[in-house]
Amino acid sequence: MKKESKTNILNWKNCISLSLIAYGLYIILWLIVGDEDLTVENGGSFMAEMLIDFVLCILFTFMSLLYSHLLFRFIPSEGRSYKRLVIYTCLLFLLNNLMAYGMTEAYNRLLESSFGEAFYMKNVYIYGMIATFISCIYSCAIYLESYIQANDEKSRLETALMKEKEIALQSQLQFLKAQIDPHFMFNNFSILSELIEENPALAECFLSNLSKVYRYIIQNLERTVISVCEEIRFLDSYLYLIKMRYGESVVVHIEDSLRKEKKSIPPACLQLLVENAIKHNGHSPDAPLSIDILRIENHIVVRNLLSPLLSSIESTGLGQKNIRERYALLSHQEVIIQKTDRDYSVSLPILNNTH
Repeated sequence: MKKESKTNILNWKNCISLSLIAYGLYIILWLIVGDEDLTVENGGSFMAEMLIDFVLCILFTFMSLLYSHLLFRFIPSEGRSYKRLVIYTCLLFLLNNLMAYGMTEAYNRLLESSFGEAFYMKNVYIYGMIATFISCIYSCAIYLESYIQANDEKSRLETALMKEKEIALQSQLQFLKAQIDPHFMFNNFSILSELIEENPALAECFLSNLSKVYRYIIQNLERTVISVCEEIRFLDSYLYLIKMRYGESVVVHIEDSLRKEKKSIPPACLQLLVENAIKHNGHSPDAPLSIDILRIENHIVVRNLLSPLLSSIESTGLGQKNIRERYALLSHQEVIIQKTDRDYSVSLPILNNTH
């Protein structure tokens, strides 16, 4: 969102201040020139003349600021060149002189007197020139500040966007690296090799699920979100491979309602969490690792019972970091991680993003 200029060009306080400056310049000009016609001396009240002069200064200054406001609305924010500023100055000067001419004509016609002709023919044009000079400096300063602010904001947004793209790219690379794990591939191809010799039909089923896993990874690498039901179908193929490798040592329960959920999560998040649970917990047929995937309100919770390994594996935290970074790009909702003496759980917000 762009920042608003801190100064309002039509602010009454500023208008009065600039009018005082304009009037001060008028008095200085009168003192330097020493032209008696610059003031009304035909028996008029000096205070009344001063008041009229000041009111005219306010009028011309306000109208100059109004013209400036309207003119700058038609000058694009991007690339305000010196040429356009020169055009703005000329237009402002022309408008002030047209107003001075109109005031002079109206004054002479309404009063039908030549008494004030010299006064108006000189003074109102002087007010117009002074107001043009002050308004140009003031307006250009304000809009220069606005232009600088807009450029700074644009640069900030571009920097933030580049950072987000960099994070997204790193997340995608980590995602690919985490999934195409050499050990995972080696283990699965070893299982496949054994099945081909022992049970060709089962080997065919195993190969089908293995191809689904890698097809999912490759096809969805560029996607930011995917429907929960698609993610669950991918997880089923992955869990088939896990079951073939670990047998009854790993048991995963998936809540049925998630299989119909059309809302989204980042792809492969559930698989990463299941993989981490298997990697960092002990499991055997006699003491299987139990993993539950269920929905609690607007979150998918992946929970496993803690079963510490005899020789613990140091966690790099890359999987969780990957998930958190992808959520940070998509939503203000955070991934919640909880650990107790009994279990470990990760809550993933379900997103409304289309995929």
